[in-house]
Amino acid sequence: MQNHSDMTAEAKAVLNELSTTPATAGEIAENTHLSLARCQFILTQLVMAKLSVYQFGCYKRLQ
Repeated sequence: MQNHSDMTAEAKAVLNELSTTPATAGEIAENTHLSLARCQFILTQLVMAKLSVYQFGCYKRLQ
């Protein structure tokens, strides 16, 4: 996941949707047209890869 070329199209869409402004998983799922469960899974992977941070129920981009 840390190598952007290894990301799926869905993961790239979620990463591109993230900004420095906090957003909920529901908002990101709606904007990317993914299911909430799939979006939460990808967001968790992005947090583990240190590309995103989760605070107070919201996600935001670190880079």
